[in-house]
Amino acid sequence: MKIKYFLRKIESFFIKKKFNYPKTIIDFVNNNKKITILSFSSIGRGRKYIQKNEFSHLANKYNVLFIKDITRSWFNNIDIKYIKSFLKNNNYAIGFSMGAFNAIIFSSIFPIKKLIAFSPQFSIYPEISKDESFLNFAAQIDHWKYKKLKFSNKTKYLLIFGDTEKEKYHMSKMPKGKNIKIMVIKNCDHRTAIILKKRGKIKKIINDFFSKN
Repeated sequence: MKIKYFLRKIESFFIKKKFNYPKTIIDFVNNNKKITILSFSSIGRGRKYIQKNEFSHLANKYNVLFIKDITRSWFNNIDIKYIKSFLKNNNYAIGFSMGAFNAIIFSSIFPIKKLIAFSPQFSIYPEISKDESFLNFAAQIDHWKYKKLKFSNKTKYLLIFGDTEKEKYHMSKMPKGKNIKIMVIKNCDHRTAIILKKRGKIKKIINDFFSKN
């Protein structure tokens, strides 16, 4: 078992490729699986640092396209055409905070079958959102093509929020539909993905949703 695991790790090392575009960094782990998951990173530790790949455990089971919006633009500076070039027909997506916003926007542009969004903002555009938590990032966005979320009626969504007032505000702005499921995590703030990981529950939530027909 140890030998097989070691060989699988070596194989993954060789098939992981990094692509740097002007405003987007893409890491592609191609495991020759039927499903490719797009993992959109959050803002991370701030502008001084490049974000880390998030939900990296998914590369043990799927092809994963790790996407970093390095200008923290809430999709307004994402290099869409480069992302599309990696994709075929069977695509899922996942993201936390800004990454969740980016994943949802992308699903309105390109076919995504299933999507998990941890604490997505409905909007950070100052004239739309009452939440001022991300004003410093909003001030750095010069061109606003995507001011608020846009959903697809062909994607199955799982939206996960904490139970604070700010989380409830963004949750209240989410559309209703048979393809949209909302989960509220008790005693949890905006850091839903982080807190669920600490509680040992995040992998099961992700696996249950992505594994369902």
